[in-house]
Amino acid sequence: MDTNRIIELLARKMAGEATPEELEQLQELISKYPDGVYYEEILKEIWETAGGSSEDLPNVDQAWLLHQLKYQHDFDREEEEPFTGSKRRSINSITLVAGLVVIILLSFAWWNISRKEDTLIQIAAGKGIRKQFMLPDSTLVWLNAGSQLSYKSNFNHHRNRKVYLSGEAFFDVKHREGKPFIVRTEKISVKVLGTAFNVQAYPEERTSKTTLLRGSIEMYVNGNADQKVILSPSEKFEFSEDPQHHSKGLRRAKKNLILINHVRPVTIGHAEYIEETSWKDNRLVFKNESFHELKPRMERWFNIKINMESAVTSSYRFTGVFTKENITEALTAMQLIKPFTFKLTAHDLTIY
Repeated sequence: MDTNRIIELLARKMAGEATPEELEQLQELISKYPDGVYYEEILKEIWETAGGSSEDLPNVDQAWLLHQLKYQHDFDREEEEPFTGSKRRSINSITLVAGLVVIILLSFAWWNISRKEDTLIQIAAGKGIRKQFMLPDSTLVWLNAGSQLSYKSNFNHHRNRKVYLSGEAFFDVKHREGKPFIVRTEKISVKVLGTAFNVQAYPEERTSKTTLLRGSIEMYVNGNADQKVILSPSEKFEFSEDPQHHSKGLRRAKKNLILINHVRPVTIGHAEYIEETSWKDNRLVFKNESFHELKPRMERWFNIKINMESAVTSSYRFTGVFTKENITEALTAMQLIKPFTFKLTAHDLTIY
């Protein structure tokens, strides 16, 4: 690959000095050598750090001298000639580009080495616990109870900002041009540039959900990246995977169901809540849900194991919101709506 030429053309493009012919040649080189885009990312970071001005770039003269010392046998020794204005400008331009070549090659070498030293960072929220933290790119994350988020230590040095989620999290993504943010779960993946959205993907549950509040996101089911769904604000994506069934020795084909609905606020009392994302504000909101449907959410919220002893009680439906209530206070409030009894031990709850 003609690395030096690619970097030289990229430097001229950044400085606004590239001719149409040079831009065409650069495009051809990058098309021919896709790895060239990495040099462009590194050069962009150097240029942005310098404020887009060649005057604030790292000491190019020093870098060029180091380059000369290392490769002095490759330079022709010619008699010194008086410098004219045009010649001085030409040499300054060559020095700038050559210096950038050295700097970018060193940066790329460091970046390439550092990629191999990636370690996985994991952040977990146990049952009954919710966490808020910031990723290295300034993206804000709220992690719901019983969830885990992981990402590589050199998160900022990859072309894609990729995180791996098991459970539920709300993301307020920091926009970074040319560096998409990707959330990958067991069943679905979400790709964004800058937006606010919620992903629910607990491994033990059949349905995975994504709720978009702001911006735009691209959804796809893992293994079907060519079949994408674009969500708009206040839309919700649900993916359900039915297990394969056997009947009389025959296997029935697995059915996958995708639903896209509008997010509608839930009115409880005189207040409105977004049920899908209220958890990040420490509110457990539910509307017309059965005890059976609420069971896994309450188990994670209160860090307790719930046993349902009655099919009738399991079918009871409730609407409400919990904030600072403990499990006893929550159940006592629910008893005002439907009649049931419960027995509570240290970490187990039985409902009759």
